[in-house]
Amino acid sequence: MDQKSDLAVFHSHGTAGDFYTHQFIEDEGKRLAEMGISFLTANNRGHDVYADIRKFENGSVSWAHVGGGFERFEDCIFDISAWLDFLSAQGVKRVVLQAHSLTQKILYYQHLKHDPRVVGQIHLSPCNDAGFMLHLLGEQKYGETNKMVAKLVAEGKTSELLPKELAVVCPMGPLPYLGYLTEEGMGNLFPYHKADSTKWSMLAGTTDPLLAIFGGADGFIKPSIDEAAKLFRDHATSSATTSVEVIPNAPHSYVGYENNLTSIISTWLSLLQN
Repeated sequence: MDQKSDLAVFHSHGTAGDFYTHQFIEDEGKRLAEMGISFLTANNRGHDVYADIRKFENGSVSWAHVGGGFERFEDCIFDISAWLDFLSAQGVKRVVLQAHSLTQKILYYQHLKHDPRVVGQIHLSPCNDAGFMLHLLGEQKYGETNKMVAKLVAEGKTSELLPKELAVVCPMGPLPYLGYLTEEGMGNLFPYHKADSTKWSMLAGTTDPLLAIFGGADGFIKPSIDEAAKLFRDHATSSATTSVEVIPNAPHSYVGYENNLTSIISTWLSLLQN
């Protein structure tokens, strides 16, 4: 929704998601339009479980197999950069990066790019998938699985699907699993299961204003929502301002609590308009 504003929110969906399914996206877009803030939601290369994208190289077309089952976490910088360029072409000068679930992507992007167009980050249900797998598998099996997945990637076996017990989000190959469901994965940036992990350094170094929102009944975040919210706040030591909110009883995707979510976001954004 384009209000011809110089401020826009860009929303990035989570693993195997898309730009339109969640009701809170519709509600937020309408609320921001009333505020005169532009809103862009778009697919990234992790949309749906399986997806193909065309690549133009040396005058010919090739296909890259991606989607939530096969994306490489680090490639998120290409998606975010492209959509920010699109917004710039529409006259937008300031962008708030917003993401749901796999919100590490926007943190990672801004850590690498220090993009001057970005004036804030909104993390909705910022997940700790590695910690969830540790909780699910137990310490020994978790360690063994991490080594197995790393070995598959090193051997170039990235098109294989992992066992069903590891498909907790969607059917998945070793590349995305290695990226953010293992301890050493580049996308393991909110290690709620390990308060003293060096992986917190990226959040600690972020200077952008931050808003993090958790659903109080989110079953994907372990060990607990309260602990996760506290650790997020405690480790965001360089942010200009950090706001962390928990919506009681709300699930991971805020079904039935869309108004609560939208109200928190719009109130926080109103401060950036001034």
